[in-house]
Amino acid sequence: MSRAQLIQTLWGENRGKFLLLLFILLLIGSLQLWQGYWIDKKMESSRIELLRVQQDLRLNQQRVAEGGGAKLTGLADDLELFYQRIPAKSGLGNFIGRLYSYAADAGIDIDQISYSTDAVEGTALLGYGLSFTVSGSYTQVKKFIHRIENSPSVLILDNISLAGARRGAAETVSLQLKLQTFFREGEQ
Repeated sequence: MSRAQLIQTLWGENRGKFLLLLFILLLIGSLQLWQGYWIDKKMESSRIELLRVQQDLRLNQQRVAEGGGAKLTGLADDLELFYQRIPAKSGLGNFIGRLYSYAADAGIDIDQISYSTDAVEGTALLGYGLSFTVSGSYTQVKKFIHRIENSPSVLILDNISLAGARRGAAETVSLQLKLQTFFREGEQ
């Protein structure tokens, strides 16, 4: 049997196996090209990002060594001072009493204060949301707001609504406040 006949016989009997082998070789070649293009590109961008982060870290370490540590210490001191200004949660009654006192000083009344509490994530603080309404003359409401603004407590004003009404010759202003204040959790 000649060489050509042998090749023709092998091709005829094993055509499917040769095509499968050719497909597998093409698949392997394609995967190697994909790896060379896609994965190596991703690894290169990750390497560049790592070098950038390492450079930033060295720069920050150098800044701390040159006196930036004092700035960080100053921030820590400021944070400590802030936490010292936050009363223990047992101080909620005193705070609400101050709100009633501010209203009385302004010559108006608070009928009811409703509140809700939530822990402040990542801290040992409790946030108290308070909601209430006061009514009186514009001057009285303005004086009440002034007293709240000058309160020693840390306050966040969530919502304020002001409405005016005339009843005969007198004008009244209704002020609805939603604010938040903070207390230290776990301390009495």
